Amino acid sequence: MAVNKGNRSPVESFSDMVKEFGEAISKIFSDPELKKKAKDFAKSTEDSAKAFGKRFKDEGVKEKFGDFGKAARDFGNDVAVYFKDDKDKGEDISQKEYEWEKKLDEKMKNFGERTKKVGQEIGSKMEKVGDDVNRYFKDSRGGRITGYSFAIMWSVVFLVLFNFYSKYIAYYSYDGIWHRHEILTANFSQWLPIVTTALAVSVVGNILLIIYDGYFFRQIIHIVLNLFGLAAIISLLTIFPFDFTVFPRDLTGILNPIVIVVLILVVIGTSIDTIVRFVKMIVNAAKAS
Repeated sequence: MAVNKGNRSPVESFSDMVKEFGEAISKIFSDPELKKKAKDFAKSTEDSAKAFGKRFKDEGVKEKFGDFGKAARDFGNDVAVYFKDDKDKGEDISQKEYEWEKKLDEKMKNFGERTKKVGQEIGSKMEKVGDDVNRYFKDSRGGRITGYSFAIMWSVVFLVLFNFYSKYIAYYSYDGIWHRHEILTANFSQWLPIVTTALAVSVVGNILLIIYDGYFFRQIIHIVLNLFGLAAIISLLTIFPFDFTVFPRDLTGILNPIVIVVLILVVIGTSIDTIVRFVKMIVNAAKAS
């Protein structure tokens, strides 16, 4: 019966296509010849599997598999021996490295001991030289005169610097030309008379010591010079004529405490020296009497 396909919808056409495909597959699997071929193929496959299984029972096949197993076992033994040799080699290398490090440690230890010994010898020699120099300047007339001369020289240098060239105590920057940024403030003029007096007294006192430096006279002069020095340093701490904001970065928070601590340490050291000299002078005066 002819079907008019002109008015059929796509859904109906797709349904017919699926139906016809199913009928074709059914006819293929219901074909007696195809069924016979499939049965023969299944039987052939079964026979082949049985034959393959029987081959594992043959002595020749068993022997071949035995040879294969032996070869695999030998390969495994060779690998184990190889890695064992590497391990032994590694242990030998580790032992050699350990012995080398031990020798190196001994050499470094010997070097450190020799260096320590040499350092101690140099230190003792330098200490002896320092004692000799100190003894020369303290115990010999020539050494003390040399010390007085250096004290006069430095006092004169600072007198000239503070009174005539104080503006050159500054921070210098360069950007094609040199710029000077003065560190000392206007308060420096308040401190200048005090330090000038202390330096002038130092010059006069050391000149007197060059002329005569008997023990008691020397102690008195040093105590007087220390007192003037203390007055100058303490007044410097009080006035503090420094301005560190002229540096590229404002270092006021760093330099102010550093300068203060240094000046305080100088005050403490000078005070201790003054007290020690005074006590020694009293003790020696008591012994002399």
